[in-house]
Amino acid sequence: MADQDVKLVMQQIEQLIQGLLSAHDRDNSSSVIFGPGALCKTGSRKQSLNSLVSRSVEAPSPGNVAAPQTNPKRIQIESSLPSRQVSPSDDDDGSDPVEENSGFRLDLLWSKRHQELTAYRRNKSALQTQSTTLFYFEHEVRESRWISFAKQLWSFMASAFLLFDCISVPLLAFSVREPWWCHAIRLVFWMLSLPRIWLMHGRYVTSIVNILVEVVLLIMLLCTVVFGTSLSSDVLFILRGSELLRLRFLAKLDSFSGIPRRFIKWSRGELWRLEARAAGNIFYAMVACLIGLHWLTCLWFVSGMAPNGWVFTEIEADLLDQPVVDRYRIALEWAVSRIPPSKTTDNVLLASQADRGIALSATAMALLAASIFTSIVTNDLSDIRRAQRQQGEADSQLADFLETFPVSWTLERQLKAYLRQTVQKVSLPSKRDMAALLPDLLHGQLCSEALGAIIYRHQMLTVLMTKYPSFQRDLCVKGLEDWTAAPNEALFSPGLPCHSMLFVAFDFVLYRRRGAVTAAERSNPLSAKTYTLPRGSSWGSIMQTPVPAPKKTVLDTEPSLRVKRCHWLCEPCLWTDWHYHGHAVAGSCASLLCLSPASLLSITSGHAEISAELVIHARLFLNALNEIPEEDLSDVQHVL
Repeated sequence: MADQDVKLVMQQIEQLIQGLLSAHDRDNSSSVIFGPGALCKTGSRKQSLNSLVSRSVEAPSPGNVAAPQTNPKRIQIESSLPSRQVSPSDDDDGSDPVEENSGFRLDLLWSKRHQELTAYRRNKSALQTQSTTLFYFEHEVRESRWISFAKQLWSFMASAFLLFDCISVPLLAFSVREPWWCHAIRLVFWMLSLPRIWLMHGRYVTSIVNILVEVVLLIMLLCTVVFGTSLSSDVLFILRGSELLRLRFLAKLDSFSGIPRRFIKWSRGELWRLEARAAGNIFYAMVACLIGLHWLTCLWFVSGMAPNGWVFTEIEADLLDQPVVDRYRIALEWAVSRIPPSKTTDNVLLASQADRGIALSATAMALLAASIFTSIVTNDLSDIRRAQRQQGEADSQLADFLETFPVSWTLERQLKAYLRQTVQKVSLPSKRDMAALLPDLLHGQLCSEALGAIIYRHQMLTVLMTKYPSFQRDLCVKGLEDWTAAPNEALFSPGLPCHSMLFVAFDFVLYRRRGAVTAAERSNPLSAKTYTLPRGSSWGSIMQTPVPAPKKTVLDTEPSLRVKRCHWLCEPCLWTDWHYHGHAVAGSCASLLCLSPASLLSITSGHAEISAELVIHARLFLNALNEIPEEDLSDVQHVL
């Protein structure tokens, strides 16, 4: 505590000295002529301040003279944090070590921001807003993934037990019993699942009711394990059949399994998603029909074993003397033969009243299931036809335009392929669409958590978001813009001006520094080399684009890079005038986040401390960037 108090007092004294120096400079601004002499005079006064701003100003420009004494590569991120408390108002001479004829220069907007901060400090410290969101670091993301995996594993096991119960419980009609160890495993699993069932519902009363029901079911299951061999089939059916009450958890199990969420990630194309959804609905309907037919078969067998049942009146052979498989087959054939509505007259003439009731109920349920199945399939097919019609309309419009303005066959094929991919692509909602659905507070929390987890690898942004929660919220809500690219869409080409820094939010981006990404690499993106960030990197450490050989005779011999999620491209455009140095192509379903210099300047306009740290980072970034040979510059080259 004493060390913290001393550090706080020293920071306050340093800020007071800075304020006095800036006030003195403003008073003498009319009589001071900025030149080499004034620069030396100001530089001698800055020797008393231990800040990175003064060091960056005194550092000569690389390329003209020898390397500066303070190498930006040796500056660690820990040592730069205390110096960030110094306001850029100390650097009032307006000199910029990188603003010379050679090398990259600080952008004019950031230079203007630096001059504004020199003239007047709008806010002494950034607002430490008590945000409702927390920044998710890497270890927290891993922990949440582990919790999600455990929940999915429990969901799959519970679904397997319920499916097994739906099959095994009706087989008690054929005197088919499970061994005792199956009941023991089921008992242990559901006992361990009590905490999960308690947390399944948010309401307290509902959780209490679920726990009470589970306790009763566990007691009945325990009786089955202990007295299973001595119990009759009727009593065992009551004890085991009550476990089917857990079918009320099916909706929760489906959401816990994560299948809908993974399905959305896998099926980013609209037409493909509609086709897969139709196939899934048909599969679930068939499984439900098979389970229903299984129950109907067992019910028919129980009814037929009655004194006036169909087993004794309609079947000539002795069914009880046959094995279980043959008995089940005969009962299944009988159940299927009584389902059609054309058999209604014969069903009414059955000898047993129970047989007549089962036959008529089975016919009615079959008609209801057929109507539901037809409705589901019809809706899915109509959605698929709608997507195909949209694709056909786009092709017709393109054909009409090309009929008037013909082009080459190569370009025409490229246009048709792009339209086909674009129409099949799902139209994902943007941040603005979500803002119209959610209130401001909930929308800000959504953006802060979802987008903050994507940009957390960037050291500078991570430090600022950790220190200033308000900056995290403003950056994610106002600064970052989402961009869902079309499959295999070209993002940029060499030579064009760059206006935004790109973060890969989903899927990947193929990048080649020299030449263009080939069609073979697009069709097989796994052959490209994966681009990853080094762990434990410091300020000024440079991760250049991997080069297989120091000298090349063919320009397109460099391999393409696969830039994966949470990595970024074109960071230099935030600090200087930058042009693309390579060719980038989006993956099959890539989504990106765009950060422009204008957005970053806008969200930091009212915070002098954040602006000061950004200016310091920009100077260090450009100093390190100027040390890179021009032939090694790349859009995925970063300076942490």
